[in-house]
Amino acid sequence: MAHHRIFNSIWIIVVFSLFLAAPSRAAEEESILVLDASGSMWGQIDDEAKITIAKRVLDELLDELPSDRLLGLIAYGHNRKGDCGDIEELAPIGSDRSAISDAVKGINPKGKTPMIASVTMAAEKLRYTEERATVILISDGIETCAPDPCAAANALEQTGVDFTAHVIGFGVSGENEQAQLRCIAENTGGRFVLAANAGELSAALQETMAAETAQQTMIALRATELEGGLLIESGLAWRVSPSAGGDPVVVEENAGRVDAPLEPGEYDIAVTRESDGLTGEAKGVVLRPGAAKTVTIALTFPVEATIRVEPEGTGVAGAFVKVYFEGPERQGDFISIAEKESSAGATKTYSYVSQGAPAELRLPVEPGVYEIRYVLGRPYRVLVSLEYEVTPATATLSAPETAIAGEEITVAFTGPPPGSGDYITITKPEAEANKYNSYAYTKNGSPAEIRMPLEAGVYEIRYIQGNTKIIATQTISIVEAPSSVAAPQTAIAGETVSVVFTGPPAGAGDFITVTAPGAPQKKYNDYAYTKNGSPAEIRMPLEAGAYEIRYVQNNKKVIATQPITLTAATATLDAPGSGVAGDMIAVRFTGPPAGSGDYIAVSEIGAPDRSYKTYSYTAQGSPLDLRLPNEAGEYELRFIQANKKVLARQPITVRPAQ
Repeated sequence: MAHHRIFNSIWIIVVFSLFLAAPSRAAEEESILVLDASGSMWGQIDDEAKITIAKRVLDELLDELPSDRLLGLIAYGHNRKGDCGDIEELAPIGSDRSAISDAVKGINPKGKTPMIASVTMAAEKLRYTEERATVILISDGIETCAPDPCAAANALEQTGVDFTAHVIGFGVSGENEQAQLRCIAENTGGRFVLAANAGELSAALQETMAAETAQQTMIALRATELEGGLLIESGLAWRVSPSAGGDPVVVEENAGRVDAPLEPGEYDIAVTRESDGLTGEAKGVVLRPGAAKTVTIALTFPVEATIRVEPEGTGVAGAFVKVYFEGPERQGDFISIAEKESSAGATKTYSYVSQGAPAELRLPVEPGVYEIRYVLGRPYRVLVSLEYEVTPATATLSAPETAIAGEEITVAFTGPPPGSGDYITITKPEAEANKYNSYAYTKNGSPAEIRMPLEAGVYEIRYIQGNTKIIATQTISIVEAPSSVAAPQTAIAGETVSVVFTGPPAGAGDFITVTAPGAPQKKYNDYAYTKNGSPAEIRMPLEAGAYEIRYVQNNKKVIATQPITLTAATATLDAPGSGVAGDMIAVRFTGPPAGSGDYIAVSEIGAPDRSYKTYSYTAQGSPLDLRLPNEAGEYELRFIQANKKVLARQPITVRPAQ
């Protein structure tokens, strides 16, 4: 299944709280951290890769571990793509903190998620069949390699002296994913921390830090619906008796999970669900001194399902089908389309049965014979399947044979019913299917409006299905866009000039601007969009010097230029040398043509250039009326250009009002 994965630095804090919170049980205690380094770790959180977050936070927190805590590190999915054997011990148990930190820094996520195999390797490194063993698993998704990680976790618990796997997950929204991660923890007596936001993470952190490890011999009794299935939370009758004979030592009625202290020894365990009479047992369970043992018993019963598909038998690649079904409809059950003979959990598309019948599924974009299935969610089991033939989808494109670089053209098309990842695009003929310049989704209907690349050459318009398959193409030749700009050869700094221009049909990000010669293409001062028509009114920079008028296409490519020289702007002020506080005075001035932010101001002497008490815009013309401040004192008149630059100053004394 396709699942979104999210990683958060607080995960690492939660992981370390497992170390920091537990009371010490020996002079030195050993644990192994199993870290997800699969390809999803390159996903972004706040413009930062998840793996980058993990590396940084781990590096910060390693020094906080108690000195008597021996730590090892195993990672998976970081060396090769598509390899379920990509599991590596990066730091043996007892490695110093700097070695573990260096190992984490060297991780480069790539591949799959062999989650339970990595936990098993960690258990073996900890000699779990001989000694107490604790593994901390960080995972952001579902197992992609093992058929039944829950059963494998249960086997580790049953064969270990006292094996525990704590599981940390964040942002895992799917029912199956949550159930799988939870059962790995619960089948081994570990803690499962699941959080969907910062508040829940904080609460989970507090819960984990408050957890204490049992000091006495304990037994944890669990029952599931089917092997590796959902935990039964109520309605169970439990009996625990010594294997050698005698009265039961644990008796619980109408219970779910049971945790009880016991004397070390060998026990027989029986459980009955009173509502339907289902029973299960585990004999010869050995409980060693000081150990915490989890026993999970599966209650088995028949499960059946039926499915019916419309249209029957065959469908067009990428089209939608309706699947009518009947079945147990247990939590996590789903309807899927999968390759023939693939594992029960493998899917192309799927829909949870909890979403109701009929399930609407999109057929794969690759033709072939597939299976439509009813799959039991926990454990994964195909209850019924039908073969279904997917036939090729066809499409047509109709567009001009030539176009101007950067021009937006109309592309008419026909094709299959639109779905996610279906679009019309343009790219180089040799480019891969998922590479493109501009695009338009087919769901918006025909015709599509597509903007041409900015560079001339031979291109290909494509109909892409499912973001992966090209089902129609048309060649198109792109020619250079004819363009020009015409403006005065000289202007006054800060003056607004008219720029006459010609160019391709205006598109988003096409504008006229002025900037320094040699400046990067995306650097500009004032600008005007070409869609507003010629001429464009452009205000010049405030500093004198050599500049360049530019026609910029799509905010990326300069397609026309003209040099322009700016001379320094000058101004004069002519006003009385003094006036009464609050009175209006007449100020005569000369200066550049008035522009936005040009004004005469009264400011305190020594104040920043843009600081003022009162002002009047120069657009009013000379002379203009200017009110003096209400406070008497020494001030100066200023000619301010574009709200930034002082062109002229004149002192003025403000006398108290009588």
